[in-house]
Amino acid sequence: MRGRLLRCSVALVTTCLVTLAFTDVVSARGLAGATPPPSRWVAVSVATLWVKPGQTRAIDAPACANPADPRRWVTSMTTSQRRWLDGRVETQALYGTRVYVLAVSGSWSKVAVSGQPTPRNNWGYPGWMPTRQLTQQAPITGRDTAVIRRPTAWLWRTTGPRERVLELSYDTRLPAVRWSSTSVVVVMLDGRHLDLRRDAVALYAPGAAWPRPTGAQLVSEAKRFLGLQYLWGGASGFGFDCSGFTHSICDALGLTIARDAAPQAARGLMISTRSALMPGDLIFYKDAKGHIHHVGMYVGNGTMIHSPATGQPVCLASIYSEPYFSEFAGGRRYVSSR
Repeated sequence: MRGRLLRCSVALVTTCLVTLAFTDVVSARGLAGATPPPSRWVAVSVATLWVKPGQTRAIDAPACANPADPRRWVTSMTTSQRRWLDGRVETQALYGTRVYVLAVSGSWSKVAVSGQPTPRNNWGYPGWMPTRQLTQQAPITGRDTAVIRRPTAWLWRTTGPRERVLELSYDTRLPAVRWSSTSVVVVMLDGRHLDLRRDAVALYAPGAAWPRPTGAQLVSEAKRFLGLQYLWGGASGFGFDCSGFTHSICDALGLTIARDAAPQAARGLMISTRSALMPGDLIFYKDAKGHIHHVGMYVGNGTMIHSPATGQPVCLASIYSEPYFSEFAGGRRYVSSR
């Protein structure tokens, strides 16, 4: 099985949201008059959301702890142990992300992850996570936003001995209080001031519109992850599934699209033929029943970049090779190619 067959084979729907502004407008209209569930924020570097509460193994302890250690988790698993995750993990949520609490069962909370649009829940992508990985403390507002644009980046202490504190994922967003040509000081949910390398982040002024990315920029971002091993449900720089990869690349550049492949294939400008594809277009594949089960990103010259399946890394592949040639289901363009 390639890609995320179980969770990507949902019937095509038109709920994929294209830009941050569009997401806000659609969400507000779709939930008009509704009382939002209680808000919490992710207090660990990467929270993994599960299909059911309490179904994890001993080897999953680093993913379920506070602090979490996603690197130790993914590097400790064999391919067989990674394959066990298929159909058991929903998605991942990054440090500081708002989630909405939908239910509680013992020490687990069912949440909806904001910023991961899905037809499954109006508030965000649903799944179960350990309650200890959540906090009621919201990030401070009114500051510039530092967005991590490397696969991962370390936070360092700003006072005392120079020590690493926490490894964060690509696309994590943090309020920045000051910066220089070499470093950025950010504020954590608990109020601590920690340091990031300046070349690891992009800075955006509060309230300012993010520049719309081009297809070439999407491709350049995607290539940062060549060689990164596939992770079912992965949506972080420690491992992606197919649609988590395309969603995260777009999100880091300010473009919100659906979390799963099928709804990603329902928005944007339809591209019906391979010859019409341009760099940055998303390219989709269907199974024997016609369900979308895989997505990649076109890079040009008949090649795509994708996160293919458990046991395989993010890589380049010819769209004319099998099974991709036979399973081609068209493309979608969300941005201009240049």
